[in-house]
Amino acid sequence: MKRFRFYLILSLSLPLASFSQNYSNIDFARQIKAKELKKNIEILSSSRMEGRETGKKGQKLAANFIYNQFKNCGLTGIKKNTDSLNYFQSFNLSKLKLPSGKIRTERKIFSNYKDFIADPLQDSIALDLDVIFIGNEPIENFSEIDFSDKAVLFLTSNFYKAFRKVHHIWKHSAPRLILFNDPINNKVFNRFLNTKKRVRNQRFLLNDPIQDSVYLAGQTDLYKCLKEKLIIPISTQMTKKLTGLKTKELKEIANKQRHVNRTISSSIHFSLNKENDIIKTENVYALIEGSEKPNEYIVISAHYDHLGKHGENVFYGANDNASGTAAVIEIAKAFKQATREGLRPKRSILFVAFSGEEKGLLGSKFFVNHSPIALKSIKTNLNLDMLGRCDDKHSSTDYVYLLGTSHLQPKLKKMSDSLNTLYPKLILDYEYDQPHNPLYGASDQASFVQKGIPAIMYFNGLHQDYHTENDTADKLNNKNIERVAQLVFLTAWELANQL
Repeated sequence: MKRFRFYLILSLSLPLASFSQNYSNIDFARQIKAKELKKNIEILSSSRMEGRETGKKGQKLAANFIYNQFKNCGLTGIKKNTDSLNYFQSFNLSKLKLPSGKIRTERKIFSNYKDFIADPLQDSIALDLDVIFIGNEPIENFSEIDFSDKAVLFLTSNFYKAFRKVHHIWKHSAPRLILFNDPINNKVFNRFLNTKKRVRNQRFLLNDPIQDSVYLAGQTDLYKCLKEKLIIPISTQMTKKLTGLKTKELKEIANKQRHVNRTISSSIHFSLNKENDIIKTENVYALIEGSEKPNEYIVISAHYDHLGKHGENVFYGANDNASGTAAVIEIAKAFKQATREGLRPKRSILFVAFSGEEKGLLGSKFFVNHSPIALKSIKTNLNLDMLGRCDDKHSSTDYVYLLGTSHLQPKLKKMSDSLNTLYPKLILDYEYDQPHNPLYGASDQASFVQKGIPAIMYFNGLHQDYHTENDTADKLNNKNIERVAQLVFLTAWELANQL
C-alpha cells in the first residue's frame, strides 16, 4: 500500500486555523455536547435495547436508531444517496453448536463430547474405517503399513504434547482419522472436554469464505492438518474398549515401558453432524464526501453491539460501547454542520458503527474483507471504545488512552499531542500504546491494522463493571466523552485536510 504521508501544519503558538471569517474547526468541535451524548447513550443502553446482542432484536433496534441519526442529520449512505440500503452492510455469522457424533463398534456406541472430542471445521461426515493401534511407538516403526483411508490410535503420556506426534503421523502417511489417549492423566481429558464445551457454545464465526482462506494462508502445517483431517482425543474407557487392554497395560505402553509388537485392529463407523445457526446482522455507515480528494477516506468507528440478556439480566453496555457509538454520531453531526457552513473536509469521512465486536471483532473483519471502498484509499481509522469511566490507574476522567500512534504511522502521536495541547487539553496516556499489548488487538481498529492501515483506539480503560449488568448510563462522565469526541473530531479534520 502506498504510504500516507502526514504533514503537521499546526503551530503551538497560533490558534487552530480558521476556515472562514466566522468559524474554525474548534468551533465545530465545541458543538459536540455532553447533553446530546448523554441522550444517545441512554437510548442505546436502555432496557428496550436488551443489551444489543449481535443478531438479536435489541441490536436491530440500535442499528435502526444509528441509521436514523445519520440520515436525519443529512449524511448520505455509502453510494452518496439516501436510499436506506446504502447505510447498511449486512453479513452473516455462524453460531457453532456442539456437533452430534457417534463412533460405533460391533458392541459399543461412543458419543461425541462424552467419550471423545470431535470438533471439525469441515462439513458433516460419515466413515467406515479400520483402526490401527500403534501404542506410543515412533511412526517409523510401522513404515510397512499404509495408513491412508484408515484410523490410527496412539497413546501418549502428555496430552498436550500429543499434537506433535499427530504432525509426524500426518507427514508419514496421511490417515483419515487420528485418535489418541493419555491414560496417565485422564483428568486432563475431562478438563479439555469441559473447556471445549464452554468455548464451543460461545463461538461465532464469520460465514465468509474469504475470511477463512485468509486465515488459513498464515497457519502452520499442523493447523491445516487439524482442519483437513479429524484429530480426536478419546477417553481411557473408550481406549480400553477399542483395544481390549486394561488401564495398567495402557499406562505401561504410554510410558514406553511396554512395546506394541503387533497392531490391534478393529473396525468403526464414525459419523459427525456439524450444526450451526446462521445469524444475520449489519454494520451501519454514513458518508461525508470530500471536496478535493473524495476517493480518499478517514474512517471514524465504534462498535454498537454488546452482550445482550442472560435470563432476566440485561447487560446494558453503556460504557461498552454506547459511549463510543454516541460519540461517532455526534462527531458526524459536527462534520455535517461544518459542511453546511461551507467548510467541507478535503478527504471523505466515513462513519461506521460495527456489529459483532463482542463475538470477536467480526463486523470490522467483514468490513475490511468486503470493504465498500478500496482499502488503499483508507488513510486512517479512528476507533472509539469504552469512554467516560475511570480505571484504577487514574483519579479522574480527564484522560484518554491512545493505542496505535506508535505503530504503522508514528507521526500520529505528534499530531495528537499538538492538537490536544490547543484543545481539548486532556491527559493523553500512551501506557498501552504497544503493538504487543493485549488491549491493542481488543477492539475494531485491529482489523484495520492487520490490513496495514494506520489506526488509533481511544479508550478510558477497564473497570469493575466491565461486561456486567452494572455497566449503566448513570455511571458515565459525559463531559469526558465530549472532550474525547472533540479530540477525535479535530484529529479527523486534520487528517482529512492535510495535503
